[in-house]
Amino acid sequence: MVTMEKISFETPRPFEPTEIQLDILRTVSGRQGCHIGHVVQALQPSRSESSVRAGVHTLLSKHCLDGGRSTSGIILRLTSRGRLFIQADGAD
Repeated sequence: MVTMEKISFETPRPFEPTEIQLDILRTVSGRQGCHIGHVVQALQPSRSESSVRAGVHTLLSKHCLDGGRSTSGIILRLTSRGRLFIQADGAD
C-alpha cells in the first residue's frame, strides 16, 4: 500500500548550516583530497564522530559538498554553494 505525502504550502526555508557544518566546510576547504576520515580526525577533539558524519551527509544532500570516487574511497570537495556559506560566515 502506497501512502501519499501531504502537500505543504508553506514557503520553503533557506538552508542555514549549523556550527559543526561550517567547521566541516572549513576543514574540507583547507585540504586537498580530503576524505571523510580526515574530517573526523581534524574535528575529533571537539566533535563526536557521529555528529561529523551526519553533518557531512547533510552537506552532501544540500549540495554544499561533492563526493568524488577514487581508489582510496570518496574524496570530499567544496562546491561553490559551500564556498558561499564560508564567505558569508567570515563576513559576519
